[in-house]
Amino acid sequence: MISVILGLQFGDEGKGKITDFISKDYDDVVRFNGGSNAGHTVVINGEKFKFHLVPSGAMQSNRVILGNGMVIDPEELVDEIDLLKKSKKNIDIKISAGAHIVTKMHKCLDKKEEEIRSKLNIGTTSQGIGPTYEDKYARTGIRLIDLSNPEIIRDKIETIYNMKRQLLKGSIYENPEERGKMVESLCSFGTSIMKYMDYTENVIYNDYRSGKNILFEGAQGGMLDIDFGIYPFVTSSNTLAGALSTGSGFSFRKVDRVIGVFKAYTSKVGSGPFPSEILNDSTLRDLGGEYGTTTGRPRRIGWLDLPLLKYTIMMNDVDSLAITKVDILGKMKTIKVATKYTIDGREIDYFPRRLEEFDKLHVDYVEFPGWGDITNGDDIISKGYQELPENMKKFLEFIEEETGKTIDIISLGEDRRMTITKQIFN
Repeated sequence: MISVILGLQFGDEGKGKITDFISKDYDDVVRFNGGSNAGHTVVINGEKFKFHLVPSGAMQSNRVILGNGMVIDPEELVDEIDLLKKSKKNIDIKISAGAHIVTKMHKCLDKKEEEIRSKLNIGTTSQGIGPTYEDKYARTGIRLIDLSNPEIIRDKIETIYNMKRQLLKGSIYENPEERGKMVESLCSFGTSIMKYMDYTENVIYNDYRSGKNILFEGAQGGMLDIDFGIYPFVTSSNTLAGALSTGSGFSFRKVDRVIGVFKAYTSKVGSGPFPSEILNDSTLRDLGGEYGTTTGRPRRIGWLDLPLLKYTIMMNDVDSLAITKVDILGKMKTIKVATKYTIDGREIDYFPRRLEEFDKLHVDYVEFPGWGDITNGDDIISKGYQELPENMKKFLEFIEEETGKTIDIISLGEDRRMTITKQIFN
């Protein structure tokens, strides 16, 4: 079985939990985009594991692979691998030789660029992700395979500095000694992680040919895709299912199943349009503990947005859905779901691309009653879907009818065991 799992909103959909839950059925879990700007939390028997670079399936799969489409902060990665090895000593880790490296200078550039954007401020995580992708496509980037050669690193650091000299004016990187220290630091981290380096496109293909089950894990969410999200308020990589081909070297044509994860409501970190946003009421944010895994920033909160969800389902060619935080949403007395967009009184059948269109956008909603606290969670887990509260089932079935897709995984809490499945997962 070859599957891909990804987010269908603005990220933070709970992909970490769902990936961890299903990864027991897979030999390999492959991450194919993004960097440490992604935060995935896995809870096992009350213990939390937070991953930023290592795939979330690490706790149950035999092998994790970090693909060439990623940008990797080596310092962050070394720390994550050390923590992972304490819980799972025998995990096999492979990192693509072609993955690009995030440096401290990239993080500095990230902050400088954000200051210049002014009104188009994105609200980045300041993890250096964008500038690293910029260097990748400028063909000046540092790749993992370069970390064994100090001369290559030094040449590339100097090239990046000279190309970005104006942006780095006034920073510590004007000092050649600081740039030299960065070279030494990268070489040191390289010594620690080069043993995991491989030509991962070959590793993945060989595992596929030997009949192993492989799960591809996307980072961020569909609405943050650099091409198809709400530009420019997007991430710096392609987040859609098809990106696994360029981000790992494995053909999308061989994928058997696309699993789309969405939250029972919507959340967003950073700037930009947010059609179903709830303004001046933090109730749902507080109930859901909606603060960024990477940054700790409070997330913007909105109701479930069906036009947005249908759009990302289409763009990812989703086969089945997984819903999270449905237990949290039920605590609201009244629940809203966005059902259609209109502009100047006319319903639109596309997702807007012009920023000015969002200023004219009117959102129609339907309302559902809440279903209260899930106090019989263990009973529901043991007995399955039919044991869910009736109001919750009506909410879920409405989504299925509107999207034309089945919700096959339902998360009723942050812990791995608080999950029920139906249909193809039984």
